[in-house]
Amino acid sequence: MKRFFLAAILATAFATPASAAVLFANDFDGHLSVDAGVGVTSLDNGALEAALSFGDWTGNYFANRSAGDPAAMSVLSLSNLAPHTQVSVGFILGFLESWDSTDGSCCTPDLLDLFIDGNRVATLTAHNALGTVEDFGGGTVTALGVQANGNPYYSDTLVDMSTAPFLTFAHTASTLTLAIQARGAGWQGGDDEGWGIDSLRIEYDGVRPVPEPSSWVLLLGGAGVLGAVARVRQGSRRRGRAGTGSLA
Repeated sequence: MKRFFLAAILATAFATPASAAVLFANDFDGHLSVDAGVGVTSLDNGALEAALSFGDWTGNYFANRSAGDPAAMSVLSLSNLAPHTQVSVGFILGFLESWDSTDGSCCTPDLLDLFIDGNRVATLTAHNALGTVEDFGGGTVTALGVQANGNPYYSDTLVDMSTAPFLTFAHTASTLTLAIQARGAGWQGGDDEGWGIDSLRIEYDGVRPVPEPSSWVLLLGGAGVLGAVARVRQGSRRRGRAGTGSLA
């Protein structure tokens, strides 16, 4: 019975609470957080640029200005995730410079695809320059018609993607990839059109497993040894008190 209660105590001590934990977070200003044991392959095909501050869009942000249709994809890969059932992704997404939406006559479409584990989950667009259609997938506009990177020739749109329903999803795999890619016949890239992200945060309900049975044996065995030592010491004290009483 005592070992049963000890095992329960040890299980509690070694288990991580099943609540939202930070899987990965990066504000691109030197503040990086990664859950213990998780492997990371960082975002590629881009560079850091300086932002003008608009809420959580501040300091540096990651920008991709690749040309082509489709343009080069930026991928963040995470591995060795703890067992989990749900993932939630949030970031500030910048539609930078002259996005022309899907109905901007000469220069469309300008599209941005988001992928989770290789599956396209959303196609977004903005109309900073030409066109009238916008689609942020449920993200919330935080700044509209601003110059988020100091470029004086074009206005930018900033969207908080943490409110997008498709970015909270069931997930159990030990790996996770988040990818973003621009495309469209009107896509130019370079200084004319780009996209950026800031304040990237990925949370999950990951729980690291308790020690294997062999580890329990060692732990319980160690606890048994400590208990035996305590009993020996207690017995010695009792014999000492008994001996003193007989001499009195």
